[in-house]
Amino acid sequence: MIRLLVLLAFFLSFSPISYAGQQIQPWLGVEIDPAPQTVGIRVKRTITGAPAEKAGFKEGDILRAIDKEPIKNRDGLLETLRNRGVGTTVKVHFIRGGKDEVKDLKLEVVPDMLDLAKANLVNKPALPFELQNVVTKKKLTNADLKGKAYILEFWATWCPACRAAAPRVNQWSKAHPDIPVIGISDEPSDQILAFAKREKIDYPQTYDDQAKAQNAYGMGSIPAFILVDKKGEVADLTVGAGDYLEELLKKAESLPK
Repeated sequence: MIRLLVLLAFFLSFSPISYAGQQIQPWLGVEIDPAPQTVGIRVKRTITGAPAEKAGFKEGDILRAIDKEPIKNRDGLLETLRNRGVGTTVKVHFIRGGKDEVKDLKLEVVPDMLDLAKANLVNKPALPFELQNVVTKKKLTNADLKGKAYILEFWATWCPACRAAAPRVNQWSKAHPDIPVIGISDEPSDQILAFAKREKIDYPQTYDDQAKAQNAYGMGSIPAFILVDKKGEVADLTVGAGDYLEELLKKAESLPK
């Protein structure tokens, strides 16, 4: 099943500030390495514009403690930060290059997920991917689409919004064969193929092994659409269907031919 909340890896705590019964979430803005560390947790990636990037954290840093409270794992970090809140400045103890260091970091409110994704992807080179066509069983990579504009559609058969969007995407794809649409799901290939045949979906459907492509792009919800231009850069992206999808399709039609 496609992971719906990939970005939860970045939202590392809940603050005690509340509004209408809901706690406001502060965040560090890091993706953590799933591999266990002997000490602390390893930063896999910092998010553009996030508190961690502003404070100067980098890939490979090992977060050891918050305000001298040791971090053993992600759950431990959540527990430590639970009593901190948005606007609080914490001291993060970490290891870089084998040396112990300390940085101040101010916790901020979690931004809108779509804005976050756009900040990290739009106008930047599309991330590499390797997918398997569920019909031909051949591999499809971004290199195969070099020099073409195309749309990546992350979806799943169990997702009502995805099913609702499929006929419109199929219609648009037929009318714009010069801009390929690539359907991407990490469900079993036969399940994807059965849905495509039943609904008469003509654009290519691919299997995303272990949701590697979706996780790489960090899309937190589905359906999600990523528009890549002829230069190989992300021109736009959106989550959902309806007007959001139509805006992306219009953007695709306006790209240089």
